[in-house]
Amino acid sequence: MKKFLLLLLSGAIFGACSDKKAHPALVTDVVMPPESWVFAPGDGVTVSAEGFEPDDEIMLEIYWEEGAEGFAPNGFAKGVRGIVTLRTAASVTFLAPGHYPASTTRVLLFRRGHLMPLGKIRVADGVPKAAALYGISDSDTDKTVIDRIDLSTGGVTPIETLGAGRGITCAVGLPGSGWICGVYSGSMVGFDLTMNYYNDFGYRSCLLAGQITDSSVGLISHDAGRLRLTTQTMTRTPSPAPVSWPVPDEVVHTLAVQPFVRVGSDLLLAQRNADGTCAPVVLRVSGGAGSGEAVEADAMVPFWTAVPSAADPDKMVQAGGYAVSKEGITQLRLFNTAGDGTFGETLAEVPGTVLSVTEYAPDKNTLEIYLLCEALGGRHIHVYDALKKTQRTLPGEFGCSRIVAAK
Repeated sequence: MKKFLLLLLSGAIFGACSDKKAHPALVTDVVMPPESWVFAPGDGVTVSAEGFEPDDEIMLEIYWEEGAEGFAPNGFAKGVRGIVTLRTAASVTFLAPGHYPASTTRVLLFRRGHLMPLGKIRVADGVPKAAALYGISDSDTDKTVIDRIDLSTGGVTPIETLGAGRGITCAVGLPGSGWICGVYSGSMVGFDLTMNYYNDFGYRSCLLAGQITDSSVGLISHDAGRLRLTTQTMTRTPSPAPVSWPVPDEVVHTLAVQPFVRVGSDLLLAQRNADGTCAPVVLRVSGGAGSGEAVEADAMVPFWTAVPSAADPDKMVQAGGYAVSKEGITQLRLFNTAGDGTFGETLAEVPGTVLSVTEYAPDKNTLEIYLLCEALGGRHIHVYDALKKTQRTLPGEFGCSRIVAAK
């Protein structure tokens, strides 16, 4: 029996030695930042060591002790891929993670299926806070500027200037995601508001983007006479299968480059015709596509709102509409998607020609529709509360060309 136990022990020792030889340390002489440092989300974190290779990746295990914004106490997130910004033979620099409460983060080196712990860092709170309004503008130097706009005072705070070759059109903000997503040069792109990080997600041949759910972005592409909707989730939930519609090329080429709006099972787009009219374009997720009533207009942008239910006036239901501009006046008009595709009630009227529209619903009693409009060379932001039926204008003028509410 003793001989049998000795053999087992010898085998265990030999196995451990063999395993160590099979999986040696990936790097040596590791130097981590001091444990006393607390990184803000998006800060560069540099780890030095001997033996880094060009395809090395950083994986993170994030542990937090205090809940925030719906996070459970003593939570964790594993398998988070670090965003590497610089590699050398002697160091790797990655961004401190965002979107989590203040945490202790374990840093691991990942190389061809093997993991090696490098050390730990401390990261400050990165959970998205209150939603804000963001202005996006294109400069003369091919750079894109992102500013935060105060919802009360209209004050502008610079957030980031994206370099040449980077931009965001059809900007969409997903509530609580911390991202502004959109399209640029045919790709899905996004800007992480918690980490000040721009990313090109790929998904080529994109024309338009829009919000599908609170956690997913829809991308509309065009190929072989069909418009195709692909949904990309900002979580780990599976994306639904793509949906497509046969749409003539001549119609596709007239679509306005604005975020589309989903109302129920319908997607609302806008079409700019050569005869000076604009028309709604409706894509039904359940199948079918068509155009709505064409009206003389200088611009047309879709939006969503809430209206009393016809069956139960005390109940509010989602409805769609368009901001329609003509001769320097913009009207918020409801649109009848279920009927004959005509316009209905005018909810509000503001001065200027509409450039961009975004919605913000912080609670069940508030639904604000923000309109960026241009009049007499100046740009102003008008606000209509669809539930309180009130209007206001943010102080000052703005240099942005599109706006988006995001958190």
